[in-house]
Formats: sequence, C-alpha cells, structure tokens
Amino acid sequence: MVRRRRVLFTDQQLITQHEKGLNDPEIADELGAHVSTVLARRRKLGLEAQGRRPLFTDQQLIERHEQGLNDREIADELDVNRSVISRHRKRLGLEAQGYKRTVTDQQLIALHKKGLNDPEIARELGVKDSTVFYHRKRLNLPSNARK
Repeated sequence: MVRRRRVLFTDQQLITQHEKGLNDPEIADELGAHVSTVLARRRKLGLEAQGRRPLFTDQQLIERHEQGLNDREIADELDVNRSVISRHRKRLGLEAQGYKRTVTDQQLIALHKKGLNDPEIARELGVKDSTVFYHRKRLNLPSNARK
C-alpha cells in the first residue's frame, strides 16, 4: 500500500503568505500547518527565509527604563521573558533598575505582632504565602499558629 501525503496547503498559498512578509511560524499559523512543513516547502520553492519579528523595539525598552521600571516590570508590560529584557538592556548599555520590595519588614513585623499567620499576612499584603514565609524566616520571627 502506497501512503500519500495529505496536502495541507498549495504552493501558491505559501507564496502568497511569503509575499506578505510573513515568516515561517506565522505562515504555519495562517495555513494550519507545522513550521517544519512550511520550512521544507519554502526551501523547495527557493524562497528566502523571512527574519523574525522583534518582540519589542529598543525605544519601547528605553522609555520604560526611563520611567524607572525594572526588568521584571518591563517584561510584564511587554509580555516577554525577563531574561530577554535583561539581555537587550545590557546591549543598549542601560543600568539595571533596583527591584522594589513587595513587603517591608515593618509591615510584616506589625502584622505578625497582631498574631496573624503567614496566609493571613499574605492576604493582607496581597502577596504569596511563600513571600511572607521567606521574609518571616529572614527576620527570625516564629510562626503564628493557625486560628
């Protein structure tokens, strides 16, 4: 039995998408095919690869850096991984911004003195239980019993 391959898209469909300036992953998404299928067919047709689309511009990063945002905050705004921001920031010669603490020692100590346990303190401060646990341990505060 000879197995025939199912044609997901025509050569003309691929050429049309390529002429629009789409790269292989974008074409694959448009045509509902796997990237490797698009790559192989594009090469067979002698079409040059399109470059990757930048995730963000240098100017977007610079503007957010000038606003005083740190790498994590910029990454959240631009919806990319923090390491990508860090790498681009270093390439642009920008200094790292300090990280803002989500919990101050005074806040944690005050809530701990009120008898609140870690989950209750976390809810009060709007942070994770593990953040409270970490800072409580760092300050050598004993655990308050659950109520």
